[in-house]
Amino acid sequence: MKIISEEEARLIQTNWQKQRQEHIISSFEVFDEDFGEYKRITARDFKHITPEFMDALEAIGENPADGLSLCLGIDEETRHAEMFWEFRINGQKRYFKGDDNRYMTYITPNTRPTKARLGESVNYKNEVCCNWSNIPYFEMNAIFFVMLDAPNLKDHGGELFLKIPCRILSFVIPEADIAIMKESCRTGKSLLVHYGVNYGDAARQMVPFVPLIQVYTPLLQGPTDEDDPNSVYLDFVEPCPPTCPD
Repeated sequence: MKIISEEEARLIQTNWQKQRQEHIISSFEVFDEDFGEYKRITARDFKHITPEFMDALEAIGENPADGLSLCLGIDEETRHAEMFWEFRINGQKRYFKGDDNRYMTYITPNTRPTKARLGESVNYKNEVCCNWSNIPYFEMNAIFFVMLDAPNLKDHGGELFLKIPCRILSFVIPEADIAIMKESCRTGKSLLVHYGVNYGDAARQMVPFVPLIQVYTPLLQGPTDEDDPNSVYLDFVEPCPPTCPD
């Protein structure tokens, strides 16, 4: 992960806001010349947690204005969708960008199904990540929008009540999950943001797209560097809009 300026962060996020709806799908797809097909981006890799990231995380205090968000953006050079971190600390903002994208979805073994764990379960991680890998193209655009009430429109004395689709810009990290991140994140560990789809949220008319954070120790166990059985998974239910920080 690397620190980026507020100007670069705003540019990346503005690119996401300007992205045509019909182009959202293509921003998560990369052409594989060897395979001859497009492959879907499944996660954003922030790699090793840096001391600067830990300092910013620990600095989040009890000030109501302090906070942490995961923001959606479009990289200026690659035009690929990505997520980046926004810290709000004592009236100042700091931003951290990821290093690479990932394109594979691994089914993580649930080796300790009865053991209490921080955050979400392994089964939940597998479910939402597989949903993202398998979601049909024609459904993909809709999962990034929430329907919000529009101002009342009056026409010749009559009132027309409308809802309008608003694009999700970020996910606000709840205080409880910030506390878990402070407990589980350390230098020497790595951080991965999986992309997921929660169809249960869709049924409740919430935003179906969910970023799922994994904090893990690289190469602790298994053939991939995310097979740490003690991984912590965090899911967020506060999309912005409608729940945006002041």
